[in-house]
Amino acid sequence: MRITILYTIIASMLILGCGETKQKLGYEVENGNDISVSVGDLESTEIIRKWFDSYNARDLETVASIEHDDVVLYAPNGMIINGSEKHTELAKEFLSAFPNAKWEILWSISADVDFETKPSENWVTTCVNVSYGEGEEAVTLQRIIDTHIVDSKIKKAYGYERTVSDEEVENNGA
Repeated sequence: MRITILYTIIASMLILGCGETKQKLGYEVENGNDISVSVGDLESTEIIRKWFDSYNARDLETVASIEHDDVVLYAPNGMIINGSEKHTELAKEFLSAFPNAKWEILWSISADVDFETKPSENWVTTCVNVSYGEGEEAVTLQRIIDTHIVDSKIKKAYGYERTVSDEEVENNGA
C-alpha cells in the first residue's frame, strides 16, 4: 500500500511539474493594478531582427510585409504614423535623404503582458543604434523601440531615443 501511495505521489509530482509555467520578469501598472509581465516568445525577436535587416537592405517591401496594414508607429519626435503604406512612403523619403542610414540592434527582449481580463499581449523591446548623415552632419542615435507583435507581425510600436555623443562613438564604435 505504501509503495502504491509513493508511486501515486511521484506520478502526480511529475505530471504537475510538467505543466507550463511562465517565468515572471516584472510588472506593468494598469489602472493602479500590477499586471504580470513574463518571458515572451523568442521568435518575436526574430521578427524585429528581420524588420531592421530589411531596412539595412533597403527592402521596404519586406519591411511592409512584417507590419499589419493598420500598424501605428509612435516616433520619438511625437509624430504618429498610421498605416504601413504611410510608413513605407516616409521610409522612402528618409532613405533617399540619407542613403547611408544604418540600424544596428544591440539587444532585443520578448515579453508577454499577462492581463487578467483580456488576452495576453506580446511585446518586444529592442535597443538599436541608428546612424545617418556624413561628416559634420553625421548623427548617431540610440533608440528603444517597444513593439507589439500580433500574429507574427508588428501592430504598434513606440520609439524613444537619445543622441549618442561623439565621445561614445569614438570609444565604443556606437
